[in-house]
Amino acid sequence: MSTQPVVSAGDVSIARLHGEACWDCGAVSADLVPAGEVAVRGFEKTWPIQRCAAGHPAAAGGES
Repeated sequence: MSTQPVVSAGDVSIARLHGEACWDCGAVSADLVPAGEVAVRGFEKTWPIQRCAAGHPAAAGGES
């Protein structure tokens, strides 16, 4: 049983799936840190994701 979030490919940018952008805000110029993995519907592969090292306020849906 997978514990990763599952997303639809059309709902998320390829930069976020490749760990080149923050999963929460999409920033590409921020310092990024590993934040786990996600599964994409229709694919067996899991994708490593990253988040801004500074975090995000809980109200914005990110981790602080």
